[in-house]
This record gives sequence, structure tokens and C-alpha cells, in this order.
Amino acid sequence: MILPAPRCAVAVACSVPIAAVVLTAFPGEFLVALYLPAVALALFLYDMAKSPSASALEADFTPPKLLYAGSPEPFLIPVRLPGREGVFTVKALIEILGPVKDHPSVTATLTDGEGEAGLEILPLRRGAVRFAALWFAWRGPLGFSETRTTVKLGFDCEIVQDVRRVHAEALSFFNREGAAGSVTRPFRGEGSEFENLSEYRRGMDNRFIDWKRSARHRKLLAKEFQMERNAQIVLGFDTGRLMSEPVGGLPRLDHFVKAGLLLGWLSLKSGDLVGSCGFDSSFRSFLSPGRTPSFFLKLQRFTARLDYRAEETNFTLCLAELAARLRHRALVVLFTEFGDSAGASLLLDCLELLSRRHLVIFVSTPDPQTARLAAKPPNDYFSMAESVIAGGLMHDRAVALERVSRMGVWSLDLPPAEAGAALVNRYLTIKQRGML
Repeated sequence: MILPAPRCAVAVACSVPIAAVVLTAFPGEFLVALYLPAVALALFLYDMAKSPSASALEADFTPPKLLYAGSPEPFLIPVRLPGREGVFTVKALIEILGPVKDHPSVTATLTDGEGEAGLEILPLRRGAVRFAALWFAWRGPLGFSETRTTVKLGFDCEIVQDVRRVHAEALSFFNREGAAGSVTRPFRGEGSEFENLSEYRRGMDNRFIDWKRSARHRKLLAKEFQMERNAQIVLGFDTGRLMSEPVGGLPRLDHFVKAGLLLGWLSLKSGDLVGSCGFDSSFRSFLSPGRTPSFFLKLQRFTARLDYRAEETNFTLCLAELAARLRHRALVVLFTEFGDSAGASLLLDCLELLSRRHLVIFVSTPDPQTARLAAKPPNDYFSMAESVIAGGLMHDRAVALERVSRMGVWSLDLPPAEAGAALVNRYLTIKQRGML
């Protein structure tokens, strides 16, 4: 598409009053008055003929494999436009459909028809985006014409949590647990999987002494254990209405996805199997447990497709479906939230049934606004009512969490910044005690 540039519009607009003045002063010279608009039109046609055609443009766009929520992603697009010598500029704009920040067009400087356009994408939250098209525009040598063209893309990409920081946090746990030096040692004395017998040394647990074999060999022998492998870890994400509420600038679900990915990466590195599921009013999706660190990419893509929904969570239906899909004993980590005592009662009943066969960790995040309202000194009747209601909600929440702990379910009710580290510590404690 070729359009008149602003310079051409200004030239035509200026020629009209000049032609009117000429016609007023010299009525017989009306042909001269038409020369000025004709000259502007001639310059536009000449500029259009000298400008490279839209079909000559070539742009190589390589879509990113993944985008990270909250992290800008810069990339370069090589642009070739033969037919124009020297240095000139081309405006570029990318059309993206999805939860990304609006970005203005950029200018690429081409030398002898070759150059690069630098673009930047800032994803706002998890989800999926579609790279629809690239828009380009450039002007002719005189600046009287502007050529516009569109390059269709049709690429899809997923926005996931920023796992680069997750990897760094997980590696810090490995370094904390590892021994100093370059010699590798197994995890002896931890877990409940028998490995071998060794001679008893001071400091070993007396409960691990094998008295029958000690009597046979006439010296104290103790059993050594190692951490279990191939345990199943299932990350259950509630995607209902309460999980979409913002806490600390992000929805609860995004905070929990980050904590779940941290636990998943560490579990896969430890040799366990990791799966996941999403549920709200119904059981939405399920990822069968897999192993090896390469499975983490599949887990990452699965969590990126967890959508925000404005529906109430049906704990009875969804947790029953989850229990039916798990054939072996597993560590089930439930990232969920409850708003009142009625919802908490249904959740507790389902947790009690699920904990009879599986080991359950219940993860939630308190609402900081409720705590502020409860601690705020009342100034009038309205603020007093707010404080009383907020205090009642906090009391009901504390009672529900106490019931969760009494039924044998591990409970974590922490701010988002502390949830990931606390969850990993619970996982390592469970592994060391051999509770799976």
C-alpha cells in the first residue's frame, strides 16, 4: 500500500491558497494556478516510482520458544529491502495478541538495503500469545510517498513464570545440602531405603544396630539407609475465583506456580516423579508424573496453560477425581485458598479423605489487606465493623488451619515471598524422614 506522506499533504495544502491568490490577482492566468498542485502530484508520483516496492521487503522472524512473565524479551529482526541505495530508515511494528504490554513502533536503519529492527516484548502474566504480523513502513527519497506492507506470521508462544530465578534458588538448596570438596558422597543415614551394613561408629543411631548380624560377626553392625527415589510428587493448582485475587501485585496463582516450579525442579533433580493438575469448578487438566530434568519443560508448559477463572472451586468433585487418578501413594501439594468457614469445612473433609492414602501439603497465602483491617484502630462505626469482620475471618482461618494440622496434613500459610523456600524445606524433611 502506497500513501501520500505528510510532506506531500503539506505541499498540496500550501499550493491551494497560493493558487487562490494567483487567481484573485490574475484571473486570466488560471492555468498557472493549477501548476502548483500538479507539481506536488508529480513529485509524489516520482517519489513513488523511486521507492522500493512492498513485495521486495524480506524479514526473517524467529519466534522465541518461551516468554517469561514480567521479564522483557528483546530480539532482532533482520530486514532486507533491495532497490534503495545509501542510508534510510524503516519503521517496524509487531502485532501480538495476548497479555503483553503495548509497545510503540521502532525505527530500523538500513544501509544499502540491509539492517536490523530491534523489538522488545514485555509479558504481563502467564498465558499464551500469538505473533500475528509484522508491519513495516518507509518513505521515498523525497519523502512525498510512504509505502506500507504487512508480513503475516501466525506463530504461537507460551508465557511462563521466570524459571531462571527458580533454577538459582533450587541450586542454592543443592549447595546447602552438599558436602565441601570435590569428592561425591551418597546420602547415607537418611531416608528409609536399606543400602548396606557397616561397623558401628560413635554418633550413629542405636536404633539402626542389627543385633542378629552383630552377634554372628561378634561386632556391632549398623544399617545404613539412603534417600528413596522414584517417589511421586503431584502439584495441584486451584484456578478458581480466590486464586485470581492479587497479592503483592500478582495473582495468588502466579505466586503458587513459581513455588510449585521450584519444588518440581528440585524433585526432578532428586530422581522423583513430578506431575500436576488444575481444577476449579471441575477437574480441568492433569499431567501424569514424569521423571528426568528434561520433563521440567513439559511441566513448565503445563503450568503456563493454567487459566484464571471466576468460578467457585468444587473441592469435593475435584479432589475425588485427583484421588482416582493416583494409583500409588504420592506427595500431593495443594495450592489453594478458602474464603469462609463453609468453604473451609468442605475443603477439610476432602483433605481428610485424601490424606488417608497420600501425604498432603496444604499451601495457602494470607490476605494482607484483611490483616491490616483487623489491626487498624477504629475511628467510626464503619471502620469498627470492618475491623470486627476482618478479625472474625482471621479467627476462622486460624481454626481451619489448626484442624488441617491435627489431621496429619502439613500446612503452610505464608506470604508469597516465603512460600517457595518453606515448601522445599518441607519436602526435604519428608524425604529425610522417609515418610513416603
